[in-house]
Amino acid sequence: MRRIVSGRFELGVTAGEAIAYFTPEGERSWAPGWSPAYPAGSPSEDPGTVFTTEHAGHETIWVIRDIDRVGCSAAYARVTPGLHAGEVRVGCRDVRDGSCVVSVTYDITLLTGADSELLQPYSEGNFAAMMDEWAHAVTKQL
Repeated sequence: MRRIVSGRFELGVTAGEAIAYFTPEGERSWAPGWSPAYPAGSPSEDPGTVFTTEHAGHETIWVIRDIDRVGCSAAYARVTPGLHAGEVRVGCRDVRDGSCVVSVTYDITLLTGADSELLQPYSEGNFAAMMDEWAHAVTKQL
């Protein structure tokens, strides 16, 4: 089973400022429990960089596909072994002086034998609520 879901929200900063919040290290400032670890050593934004996170007792392995601070976008591959795999894309676009729209897309596929309930956070209603939470959390850090 595969689910692709997108959402968006507005932030009161430029796209160039906003994209910094959607990097592995930038997310530390606003996402509770977000603590990426880098098996190869120190943090990097280079394509191919691997980092891991833990949530609800499950480790997720992330691979940076691209972080483009000029183009204000980021793309990650992610795998939570035994549960699901996919990609996450974030794009920031200026909409008026000092504000931008952040667009987020998750493309998640359940791995063999995984419970379909694992895709509940990626239903349209739940994902919209998650985008509201992200907007609120990032805005508190601005």
